[in-house]
Amino acid sequence: MIGVYKEGMSYVKGYGQEEPNGNTVFQIGSITKVFTTLLLQILCDEKVVHMEQTLDDLIGSKVSLSPIAKKITLKQLATHTSGLPRVPKVLEDKVIEMVGEETVMINPYSHIDVDSIFGYLSTTEDNHKAGQFMYSNYGMGLLAHVLESVTGKPYELLLLEKIFTPLNMNDTRITLTPKMKKLLVQGYTSEGNSNPIWTFSSLGGAGALNSNISDMQKFIEANFIVGTPVSNALKKMNQQQSNDASNIGWMKPGYIERFFGNKNIVWHNGMVGGYSSYLSIDKNTQSGVIVLTNKAVDVTMLGIMLTRQVRTQSWSLKNSSNTDEPLTVNRKKNTAKKK
Repeated sequence: MIGVYKEGMSYVKGYGQEEPNGNTVFQIGSITKVFTTLLLQILCDEKVVHMEQTLDDLIGSKVSLSPIAKKITLKQLATHTSGLPRVPKVLEDKVIEMVGEETVMINPYSHIDVDSIFGYLSTTEDNHKAGQFMYSNYGMGLLAHVLESVTGKPYELLLLEKIFTPLNMNDTRITLTPKMKKLLVQGYTSEGNSNPIWTFSSLGGAGALNSNISDMQKFIEANFIVGTPVSNALKKMNQQQSNDASNIGWMKPGYIERFFGNKNIVWHNGMVGGYSSYLSIDKNTQSGVIVLTNKAVDVTMLGIMLTRQVRTQSWSLKNSSNTDEPLTVNRKKNTAKKK
């Protein structure tokens, strides 16, 4: 599925034998991280927490922390600069011991409990130097658990209250609703074998969300509206950070993005056992692209090229070159204030 938002209009196109549409549900993988950090920014705006608070400040009275872990800030977790590994080796080894190396990727995060997540912080034994970018599923998932601890509310409920309900994103959840279960498309591995959605006993903030094109286009649009708590938080997330790779939650354009002219975007991709995804936002052109697939094959390059096409070409219907299979178009113009 491909969704485009540009100039106040939404465009949807589905591909495949199962005839997906804007309501078809996919697991979005690491695009979840954008929502985790958006939640953090909203809670910062509400003065519940602030970016420079450390793990010692927030959970030090509840969790045993190594000297390194005590100094890690929320901002470092949100920008992948905490030094925490992608997934600690001790946790990887634990899962492999439980289920075996051959089947570990069927549903890996279902085997890691929250106690193990917090337990690692007592040693942080394979941590790297803080301050440098190092992508960390563990760090982003930990961030969600810290926000749960501070607020006393489950991560999914916080997302519902602060983001999904305000944006009317009714089909974006970790826990599938009955409606979403009916609309969920079967996922497949890169080899074409069926694979279930990944379930997360912990670290859900790193990749547990399910969504569809229609909801993700609402999220794209929220980046161009002003005056709401969500849109104000999204604007702050785009402020440039000192590291070369990421802002709050978002990836910055790298060499490939800049090579194709996408120098003003923020983006994120995702992949889980049977699904892959890509999301980009270009504030200069007030456009966005979302790609959701039900096969675990990287769609980042596809997303980059679509972003370039959306940025450089007119998207009026009369100029559409594919008249045999026209895009599904939402003609309702965005009437909210623009930046």
